[in-house]
Amino acid sequence: MNACVAFTGFYLISKIYHSFLFSSSYARSILMGGLAGMIGLFLMINAVEVNEDVRIDLRHLPAILLAFYGARLPLFIATGIIASSRLLFGLSDQAIIAFIGTFVVGLGMLWIHRRFADRMFLQVMALNVWALSMLSFGLWLNLGWGGTYVSLIMTLWMVGLVAGLLASALTIDLERTTRRAKEYQRSAERDHLTGLFNRRVWEQSTEPLGATSRSYHVMILDIDHFKRVNDVYGHANGDLVLKRFAELLVSETRTQDVVARLGGEEFAILIHDLPVTKANKIAERIRANVETESFFLNGFDPIHITVSIGVAHAKACPVVVATEAADNALYEAKHGGRNRVVSTGVTNEQFGTA
Repeated sequence: MNACVAFTGFYLISKIYHSFLFSSSYARSILMGGLAGMIGLFLMINAVEVNEDVRIDLRHLPAILLAFYGARLPLFIATGIIASSRLLFGLSDQAIIAFIGTFVVGLGMLWIHRRFADRMFLQVMALNVWALSMLSFGLWLNLGWGGTYVSLIMTLWMVGLVAGLLASALTIDLERTTRRAKEYQRSAERDHLTGLFNRRVWEQSTEPLGATSRSYHVMILDIDHFKRVNDVYGHANGDLVLKRFAELLVSETRTQDVVARLGGEEFAILIHDLPVTKANKIAERIRANVETESFFLNGFDPIHITVSIGVAHAKACPVVVATEAADNALYEAKHGGRNRVVSTGVTNEQFGTA
């Protein structure tokens, strides 16, 4: 029963840890810590009574999971719940030792996580051995050395290591499965070279725009004379330029904006809920920063490039119309001398030509 509850809790905590549904990391941490603490409390309630004063349990298992993730705040919350709950069974020397020992175990787990963060199996086994060692030390303080203590410790380590091994296998499997799922999702959504969103995500993000009343801005960006960069410096250096250019776009936009590479040297940015003047300032800032940026290459001196940007401001307008307007603005920027921003409004009642 203890194992079933602990493993179910492991699964739920793992899902919470990797969930994208939480807007606040503190809310996630509180929920994880509270759930782990309640699982630890359950394991304490269903502990094995050695005598009137000594009980052994598997309360350390949920703490191991939190330590494995390096979740300091959840581990602190869970440790506080577990340590304080031990006092509910009565205030005694044994309870005080268990209270202090619980925090010592938690601190040691955080050190083990930092020491073996890149070696998952070794980390979880070290966490188990550390927890069992501290439990053994606490029992020695309570019982002293003797036949009862030796028999109890042998049972504790046999059960603890088996449960810990199973819990470790579950933890590692959940983590690897989640990592693979994230990698698959990233490969399906991201451009492999720049890490920006790809055309598929761009189309998904812009498709519902016409059905809402939100104002939005579409920027289409094209690096000027990029073919010349590939011809003179090679495609490998061209890729370096694209990567650095993408980093500049990300640094000049908000996390909620959609920044995508549509193909080649063509990029697009979708911005919501900003006045026209601010959207134009963002486009101009991107243009100016690209112009002054030094792009470092392999085997050549740093180079400078420029970018032309077409911006369309829209509201309650199908994105295909806004995109076409932005493309036309980009065409105007290219034929007007390049290295410039041209913006236009596509709904006259909301925006005028800027």
